[in-house]
Amino acid sequence: MIPPNDIITESLGPAVAITGIALLLNGISARFSIASTRVRELNRELLTTTDQDRIANIQRQIPFFMERVYLIRNAMFILFGALGMLVFTAVSIALAKLHFVHWEMVPVWSFLSGLVLMLIAVILEAYETTINLRTLDLDVDHSFSRLSEQVLNAEQSNADNSGD
Repeated sequence: MIPPNDIITESLGPAVAITGIALLLNGISARFSIASTRVRELNRELLTTTDQDRIANIQRQIPFFMERVYLIRNAMFILFGALGMLVFTAVSIALAKLHFVHWEMVPVWSFLSGLVLMLIAVILEAYETTINLRTLDLDVDHSFSRLSEQVLNAEQSNADNSGD
């Protein structure tokens, strides 16, 4: 008979990867919340502002934010799939050890599948980060153009006042 401790020990091996997925999901969930909240804020601002430059800037930003939201959502779903594969790995290790089934390689393949899904989710999140930079660029460009306009207006006003 196989010692129960061996079965439990080997079945809990994927727990390290499961913990990693849980941490990734926690961070990605926060990113999803922030990005979707930002979309709502931009939509609200779009409905209330009359500044045409700001309206144009918001209209350029929203598609990037929506792409980010969908990428984050996809990464979350993929991580849930990875989580399922790793839980299945733990169960399949226990079943193989108990000789209920003869599938010694199933835990290996399910574990590798879970890791591949984690990798895909990480790649999606890396791409999402690059899109985040695009929205930051739009915001900074808008702020700098507004600041330049204010400086030019102040200089023009000073020139007009000194000419009087």
